Amino acid sequence: MHLKEKEVNMHFELIRLPWKRCQNEVKEGRIHAAIAASFNKDRAKWGSYPVDSKGMLNKELSLFTDSFFIYRRFESQIRWQNHRFENLNQQSIGVQLGYSAGKDLEELGYQVTYYPTSDDLVAVLKSHALDAIVLQNYEAQRLLTLNPDLEKIMVKEVEPVKVAEQFLLFNASFYNANTSLVQTIWEAAAKVRKSKTFKDERAVYLKEK
Repeated sequence: MHLKEKEVNMHFELIRLPWKRCQNEVKEGRIHAAIAASFNKDRAKWGSYPVDSKGMLNKELSLFTDSFFIYRRFESQIRWQNHRFENLNQQSIGVQLGYSAGKDLEELGYQVTYYPTSDDLVAVLKSHALDAIVLQNYEAQRLLTLNPDLEKIMVKEVEPVKVAEQFLLFNASFYNANTSLVQTIWEAAAKVRKSKTFKDERAVYLKEK
């Protein structure tokens, strides 16, 4: 986002909020946009995503692509393979509140328990309250970097639950009133994402241990 500021000669005020609250603030128009929102039909009712000339989602204007993975307790027999669970035995899966991956699992018939933050998810895994949780890939890397001992507790399943482009999702009313401006900001994402500066900074920020 800071690189996009330079590209469009604007300043963005960035506010860190729990994901569900972040979406609600954008929905109500108190915040103009949410960073890194994958597409789903519920969000599209109140928010605006970049689309192409045919009205299809324009993936070229996404911020980046991210994946969501199952992390299970080291000793657990639960496995995620071929887009389904093995040995789950009616247990609930922990998912961060507002994550579309949770709804995807519910649609597959699995029981999901929602928690406000990724730190809460890790806490319930550590306490044995749950044996498996869903974490966004980059967020999981951050948590493991900050808490190396987590590697002794949880294991990442190989197959992702979901892979999705992450967009800068604008409030629909703001978009309608500022269409040209928003389009310029979206288009800056594609240019910045392909730049060497972004690739270099991203590599350092997301470097795995």
